[in-house]
Amino acid sequence: MGVAGFEGTRVGRYQVQDCLGHGSHTAVYRASTPAGKRCALKLIDARLQGGEDLAEHLRRDAAVLDRIRDPRILPIRDPMASHEMTAVAMPLVLALTLRDLMRGGGLSSELAWTILEQVADSLQAAHQWGLTYKVLKPANILVRDGYVYLAEFAATGRWAGQVAFATPNGQIPAAQYLAPEQILGERADHRSDIYSFAVLAFELATGTPLYDDAQPSAILRRTLSEPPPSAHARNPRIPREVDDVLQRALARDPQQRHASIRELIGELVSPPELNGARYGGHAVSERPVGAALPAHPAAPAPPSQTPERESIRSVVTVDSLIDVLSGVLTGENVDGKASGGSVSSARKTRR
Repeated sequence: MGVAGFEGTRVGRYQVQDCLGHGSHTAVYRASTPAGKRCALKLIDARLQGGEDLAEHLRRDAAVLDRIRDPRILPIRDPMASHEMTAVAMPLVLALTLRDLMRGGGLSSELAWTILEQVADSLQAAHQWGLTYKVLKPANILVRDGYVYLAEFAATGRWAGQVAFATPNGQIPAAQYLAPEQILGERADHRSDIYSFAVLAFELATGTPLYDDAQPSAILRRTLSEPPPSAHARNPRIPREVDDVLQRALARDPQQRHASIRELIGELVSPPELNGARYGGHAVSERPVGAALPAHPAAPAPPSQTPERESIRSVVTVDSLIDVLSGVLTGENVDGKASGGSVSSARKTRR
């Protein structure tokens, strides 16, 4: 049975309703508690657990998330396990996913950068507590009224990469975002999230996936055997200095990546090569695109605002990654042709 076909059944204390999205080994359902409160319920195939007690691991992570109380990280509740699967409940947030927006051309350059900042801010908060997201992907980044929510935090088994190898025809879109060490079944840490974040930034900036292979197993093999492609080669409007920053974040060896998300986002704002030197062959004061990014206010915190903590959001003073997003994210490819697709009205996507 796997994780499919649970509509109308009961899992633990939750009444399962319709399926919101699924892949080969995970599925997310709309569900309700005995009191009638709506929620989302994620089912994770036992094959993604590799023998580890994922439910117990999720209980520990849930306790830490409750202490962090980041308003943009959706909490996880009631991890439970059987011999076939692990289930975990989460708040139900009906919103567009970042994947919806990327496919439908509904992103402005300012919104794209704001999303990256908010994701980085929440990841930094989690990393400071020793938590990692594990598989950051656009389908799990929810966007509603300018607010970003990270769904399914840590709710993925350690062995996703090896399962993808074993099932080459499976629907595992997260393969694009798995760090090399995750593919090998090694323990993920904050540097794995840095890799996934860099893949996301690469995709937003170029309008293309890091690797365009159709089969997850082919993507994973290229991740392990090839150097990451050049963002500048995909989109010449991306400065080579920014490309260098992304190349470092995508390094196969975790020790060669940035030490923190804070450091990575800072270098995307102001690449090290711009420190009083030259930019694209011009003195910094004579850059081809002289205007700084359009000022945009920081998105207000969601209603469940917690006490303020230090934010990593920076004031952008140089033209870097975001200036090149405008053409890509408003539905134009690098060659100026319009891209197709439509934006769905609810978070109902396939995983």
